[in-house]
Amino acid sequence: MSKRVLNSGLIASVMKISQMFEVEGARHISERIKTIQKSRQVRSTGKKKKDSNQEEGNRRSQKIREIDMHRIEMDEFYKRLEISEENLTKGMTNAEADERIKRFGENALTERKKTPWYMKLLHELTTFFALMLWVGGILCFIAYGVDSSDRSNLYLGIVLIVVVCATGIITFFQNAKSDSIMEGFKNFIPPKCRVIRNGKEDLIMARKLVLGDIVKVKSGERIPADLRIIESQEMKVDNSSLTGESDPLLRTVECSDPEKILETNNVAFFGTLCKEGEGKGIVFHVGDSTIIGQIAGLAATAKAGKTPIRKELDRFIAMITIIAVLLGLVFFISGFILKYTFTQNMVFGIGIIVANVPEGLLATITITLSVAAKRLSEKKVLVKNLESVETLGSTSCICSDKTGTLTQNIMTVEHLWYNLGIKKGENKEKRGDNFNYEYK
Repeated sequence: MSKRVLNSGLIASVMKISQMFEVEGARHISERIKTIQKSRQVRSTGKKKKDSNQEEGNRRSQKIREIDMHRIEMDEFYKRLEISEENLTKGMTNAEADERIKRFGENALTERKKTPWYMKLLHELTTFFALMLWVGGILCFIAYGVDSSDRSNLYLGIVLIVVVCATGIITFFQNAKSDSIMEGFKNFIPPKCRVIRNGKEDLIMARKLVLGDIVKVKSGERIPADLRIIESQEMKVDNSSLTGESDPLLRTVECSDPEKILETNNVAFFGTLCKEGEGKGIVFHVGDSTIIGQIAGLAATAKAGKTPIRKELDRFIAMITIIAVLLGLVFFISGFILKYTFTQNMVFGIGIIVANVPEGLLATITITLSVAAKRLSEKKVLVKNLESVETLGSTSCICSDKTGTLTQNIMTVEHLWYNLGIKKGENKEKRGDNFNYEYK
């Protein structure tokens, strides 16, 4: 009987302990779930920002695909632009044009907010690598302050600061030069254009164009807005700045591709060049609403990631920093074991940390990339970001469907018939005047 009571008590105790473990396990699991949910919320916050940029890009891309002003009937076209067939001959009045400018804005692309030059310079002086050199220079000055008998720390600190400032300024001026070249792309917008206003042809500022204006274009002029062609006399346009198509394309009144506005023949796009003939068109998009304006907005939503060289440098710097600090601490502590003074250990520890800093690496990389960027500029290649030079070098494949995108879009003579024989056509720009040509 006593054994049964003992067994039942033991079983009850085991069950009680088991229940306690279950409760404790359930509490631990619930806490773990809450921790995971919090970490997911933090990650989802960063992901939402990326998704919002992607959604904005998709929305803009879809908006371009949904444009139908090139394929709708002319009656519907007039209705949307709130004009009549009389506008084809008389055009708008100045009063109507002014009213439309107030409603839809001027025919100009919105400029993105520029970063002040001093912020760009500060950014170049405070990169991850530059910060490591700044810290190394400051530690050298601290070591010199602790022990002024050794002037090598002072000299090394000055050298580190000079290297950081010099490389930062070189990179800043290289990028500033690229920005100034990019400003020249505003010349895509012609300053003036010919329109029909108040029943007669008039020359006005292109930014004063409005929806429904009748624009005349001839050979050598840039298209001032997105136009639907209503009259063409062998008019051909160069769309290479927009689509990369190198050959001049004929513009007609008929819609040749209802599904793709970029491929249809009855639209002349803002910023493209009229190469041959002349024509007349109705403005249906101005400013940021034009195809090139929407593509510019689409490009602005793209998130620029780190270049391969920047990723490698950040990884290398993190590794070097950890190794340098650990070695510095080891030697600092070892100094006390060997009965050195605090000042000696401090100077020695700082010296070990600074010795692991690759002082010349930043200058070497900057100079190498600058030389490569200069060579590319001689080939008419614009380098917007100095680090992208290395990215281009590490690229193994570039996919493109247009001839004029990657090539110079210049016909070159490879071989010619001279003196009853085939001769290789040498490039005079490359060979120079002193080269011994087979032909004169």
